[in-house]
Amino acid sequence: MKRLTILILIVLSVSCDKNEEELVVSNFEVTTVGSGIDCNLILIDFKASDQDRIEKITNSNSLRYQAYNLDKNNFSNEGLTLNVSVRKTFDSELYVCTTLGPSHPWVTVLEAELME
Repeated sequence: MKRLTILILIVLSVSCDKNEEELVVSNFEVTTVGSGIDCNLILIDFKASDQDRIEKITNSNSLRYQAYNLDKNNFSNEGLTLNVSVRKTFDSELYVCTTLGPSHPWVTVLEAELME
């Protein structure tokens, strides 16, 4: 019985770990394009030259993304050029949005700074 308990604890601890491949983080230069009416998140555009890199992170071939965790107080204006560090948005971070506007894939912003 003791061995079975230990085995169950080992299986549970291994199954709860996040896969390191999901934690791919990369830096990009993006431009803000306003706030989306669907999820009320800031929309950012990636450069066409970065499409392959962002696609490896998000599994989406889009260049416009909803920027989860991007500070609306500092970066909500259109046309700002930012240097951002991003990763794929986890399922646990997603929330339900309205269906009023176009849907864009999400990306989670870890750090952002205004470029001058």
